[in-house]
Amino acid sequence: MLRPITRCARSISPLVTRSTRNYWDWGRRGGPPSPLDLPVSVFDDAWQRFNRMAREMDRIAGFGFRPFLDREHPVSTEIFRIQNPIVEEDGLKKFKLEFDVRRFRPEDVKISTDSKENILKVEAKHCDENSHFEYYRKVSIPPGVKPTDITCKYKSDGVLELEAPYTEPNKPELPKEKVIEISHK
Repeated sequence: MLRPITRCARSISPLVTRSTRNYWDWGRRGGPPSPLDLPVSVFDDAWQRFNRMAREMDRIAGFGFRPFLDREHPVSTEIFRIQNPIVEEDGLKKFKLEFDVRRFRPEDVKISTDSKENILKVEAKHCDENSHFEYYRKVSIPPGVKPTDITCKYKSDGVLELEAPYTEPNKPELPKEKVIEISHK
């Protein structure tokens, strides 16, 4: 059963300028209200309840109930690395990528580079009588990284780590300021 929300006035943020009228009051104002009229407190209350429940589960279980909030997920790490492949470690910049290939054995993974197009390809396939898994990534190698210098390591947690030295590419010299004459007819 739906019931009107009566506690909305004290928790509405100052940025919300829409009406705080009773959302369930149909007809008196000429039709259904806008979804934007829904008080913000409904969502705030839901998150507060979720966080309270999660803290209680953490207290009871004695270990992290929410591991997805505390640790990085391999897929999000992979996406971040692909978008930001140049990292600085020990004062040296290097090209570093990590791929989550834990479903595959090292012999199922194939890595290749195309020097002409500066592309790195990671492919993996695994088939057995019950399942079939495929993985494919194609990543541009940034300027300053030689495709022949890329090394690869398959770590025990199923993460494929590729690294190569990075040298800052030469920046093209921009033309100096030039005054352009205006011709008159």
